[in-house]
Amino acid sequence: MLSLVGLSLVVIGLLITILGQTAPLIRLYFGDKSVISQIIWGLIFFGIGALILIYNAINM
Repeated sequence: MLSLVGLSLVVIGLLITILGQTAPLIRLYFGDKSVISQIIWGLIFFGIGALILIYNAINM
C-alpha cells in the first residue's frame, strides 16, 4: 500500500514538473504563475515519492 502512495506522488510530481508550464489549472491550484515554483513543487512531490519507494524497497 505504501508503494502505491509513493508511486502516485512520483507521477504527480512528474506531471507538475512537466505540465506545469502548459496546464493553467495546475498553476491556479498552487496560487501563482511562477514556473520556478512549479518546478520546485514538482521536485518536492517527486522526492517524497521516491524516498517512500526506496524505503519500501529496502524493507521488503
